[in-house]
Amino acid sequence: MQAFLAILHYDLAQLTHSWLVRIWVVLLVVPAFFLVAVAANEKELASETMAAYIAAVLAPLSGLAVAILAAAAISGESGIVADSILSRSVTRTEYMAAKIISRLGFTAAIYVAVTVPFAYLVTRYAAPDATLGGVIAGLMMVGVLLVFLAALGITMSTLLSNVLVAVLTVLVTVVVSGAALQFLGLNWMSTTAVIDGLPETFRGETATFDHIRVMLMFSMLTAASLGTAVFVFRRKDL
Repeated sequence: MQAFLAILHYDLAQLTHSWLVRIWVVLLVVPAFFLVAVAANEKELASETMAAYIAAVLAPLSGLAVAILAAAAISGESGIVADSILSRSVTRTEYMAAKIISRLGFTAAIYVAVTVPFAYLVTRYAAPDATLGGVIAGLMMVGVLLVFLAALGITMSTLLSNVLVAVLTVLVTVVVSGAALQFLGLNWMSTTAVIDGLPETFRGETATFDHIRVMLMFSMLTAASLGTAVFVFRRKDL
């Protein structure tokens, strides 16, 4: 337990002081304030403003940042992992648990810290066409997608030794699969379809069953990705 807490604290400290994270947060916050000001002055629809921000700013920037941070979780520290585990100062399970909690938890924390104030300001100052239930459901679905992306990145980090290849694999997999599933009409399984349907979701026009189906699907995919990562890492030759 002591080793787990030490790794968790160390990893969170690294993430907090990372220049990538600082740039990511700034690039999320500045456009958010700009869109709030525009929506307030031009009386833009709240649902359309929030959906546009997520599709044009949050999704691409966060997708790239989360993919890099997650894909570098294991493969980016191969030397440290080998030295620590082979010297028996920490077990593989403790190391993986700390990495999973820190990367997924940090991703969720940044997402909540940015989107909740943004959604509040938009619904307060823009034309109020969004419902509270719709906003909560939409933000929860996007959050589940981001957590799934982080989980997939950790999985690729255990499977691939090259960080760049792992990042590209994560991004291509999510984008291509999302577009293909949307083309086939399986919108509840498609990341791109979920984002495209956010205006209707924020207005409360999407069925509750569709919300639940999306969150269950990507929660199961997240669990499967993390299970695969732990299984592979515990048997991996360091």
